[in-house]
Amino acid sequence: MKPAVGKQRWDLLFLVIAMQFMSVPAIAGHLSPDRIAQIANMLPEAPAGFGVPCSDREVWNTLRTTFGYQIGMAADILQHPIPAWDNDAYLENMRSGDQARGDNLFKGRQSPLVHLVLAECVENQGRFLPRIAELLDSLSAQPTWTLPENDPNFDSFSGRRHFVELNSALLADIVAETLYLLGDSLPGPTRRNTMNALERNIFSPMRQAYSVGIGQPWLEWQSNWNAVCLDGVTGAALAVLQERKDRALFVAGAEHYSAYYLMGFPKDGYSVEGIGYWNYGMTNFAELREQIWQATSGQVDLFQAPIVRAVALFGLQSQMLPGVVADFGDAKFLEKPNRQLVTYLEDVFGIVDPFTGRAVTDLKQTSPQGELVYDVMAAFPIHSQVADTAPRTGSTGLMGLRAYYSLSKVLVSRPYPGGHFAVTIKAGGNALAHSHNDIGSFSIGEGDTQVLGDPGGPQFYTSQTFSRLRYDSALLNSYGHPVPVVGGNLQLNATKVNAPILQTSFEPDVDSITVDMTPAYDAPELQHLERTMHYGRKGTGKVDIVDTFTLKRATDVEEALPTHGTWKQVNADTIEFTMKGQRLRVRIDAPFPITVTSKDIADYGNPFTRVGVLVKMQSSGTIAMHISPAP
Repeated sequence: MKPAVGKQRWDLLFLVIAMQFMSVPAIAGHLSPDRIAQIANMLPEAPAGFGVPCSDREVWNTLRTTFGYQIGMAADILQHPIPAWDNDAYLENMRSGDQARGDNLFKGRQSPLVHLVLAECVENQGRFLPRIAELLDSLSAQPTWTLPENDPNFDSFSGRRHFVELNSALLADIVAETLYLLGDSLPGPTRRNTMNALERNIFSPMRQAYSVGIGQPWLEWQSNWNAVCLDGVTGAALAVLQERKDRALFVAGAEHYSAYYLMGFPKDGYSVEGIGYWNYGMTNFAELREQIWQATSGQVDLFQAPIVRAVALFGLQSQMLPGVVADFGDAKFLEKPNRQLVTYLEDVFGIVDPFTGRAVTDLKQTSPQGELVYDVMAAFPIHSQVADTAPRTGSTGLMGLRAYYSLSKVLVSRPYPGGHFAVTIKAGGNALAHSHNDIGSFSIGEGDTQVLGDPGGPQFYTSQTFSRLRYDSALLNSYGHPVPVVGGNLQLNATKVNAPILQTSFEPDVDSITVDMTPAYDAPELQHLERTMHYGRKGTGKVDIVDTFTLKRATDVEEALPTHGTWKQVNADTIEFTMKGQRLRVRIDAPFPITVTSKDIADYGNPFTRVGVLVKMQSSGTIAMHISPAP
């Protein structure tokens, strides 16, 4: 469930923030000694990770079907030596700005542990234990668990001060779960080496941050960093720290500081960073919740915060069709909700589909994700349920005909059961770091894909992505989005634009929304611009995008229809788009003749075609794009 090193890394904006704060006190000591004592009384005498130790053969023998595939992977790992630690690779980021060598070093050394441990637990023949011990000793001896891009002053590398971050927290969780699962089957010196490494890299710096007030700035960041790091360090503490009060400190810290993660969401629960970042952060927050719930026998439950349910439901309610979510902002094109996470949230909140009265089983996936802690958690599900008080039926019910995020200004319109044509449109901006200039952007869902509309975000980041040059990219500025270009003018920075919603109408057969897009432009020819989206559910469905321009003088207006598929002009006013066997037609209704053009864009590893519809507007008027499945 958690991405490997190099995937979903924090972006360069947060690196700048970290560099500003890493050398100065950032956290005040807010933890109550009384609360720590209360939590200590809730915890068991002995530490425990997820599941039961691998010595419990009655249980682990039943999991061979679940984890048996790991045996072959682990056997292959035995055929290759552990990649040696390389100081030069770690320092490459400082010399050239190239993160790949350092990140690959960590990935090559860390990733085998998951496969070896699960294989040993299900096979139980001892053949993987020597390599596990060797790997733990090697990881314990390396100078730091912190990625080089997150150690700009080399404080961790040099041993001056260890900064806990995404990778070190993840590794701590895996290593601690390994110690818990394998117990005394590991050599005593290896266990001691590993505990010393956990103390040096994780526990000691976190105790200082919690108790003294020096250290980890991400504790108060309203981002995924907060959930990911708290998950890793808290899980590690609960799995291996012997003293109950010591473990209680980490639980109290998670209970207090995890509120900052939730502060990063508007009250309607919309994830402004997109579905991929929701997958990443919410997976870790759910895992953190489950660890603490199990350790305290349900007496501490992070899901009791009022906003959690709204945030948790984003993975379901953002879907316009099963598994199809508009890829606004930096979300990767066609990225889907994480099925195992959605399954967990369904179970916890007692979620059912109002149309069927059953769980949303078409999203369920029970196969492991290749991540030690979460996979073991999923194999031993003992979590409680949180009361579900949301409407169950009707057009506003959970997974009903629509989801309208009124604060975030996003409308998800779904078809009647059995339909295959849907739309999502937005009027709001995005998270600061991951924003695109896309006021009024929309995405059309057809079947299991998005044939037309918003192109999604980068497949990778560069040093320019989060710099002042960010919006030089046609993928990130409005040129590559399905929004107008007015008199050659693109949209302004969406994080600084407030585009009012002028009207909404939600009926069984038709949804509509009107957005005042005027504030998104600084175009001398433009006096006013409104975009109205009508979505009809009857038959095979249809979408009308209607742009009404009030102009001060004649000017060129170009509508954009991005696609990752192919296209052809059927006749003077109709364009057909095809992708993954799905076909859509767009009929253009304009007051003046149209000219259709196309441009291939491939910024940041996301290739798509921008089909442009140029209208030389001689006066004010309306351009309508009528979109429907091709006959």
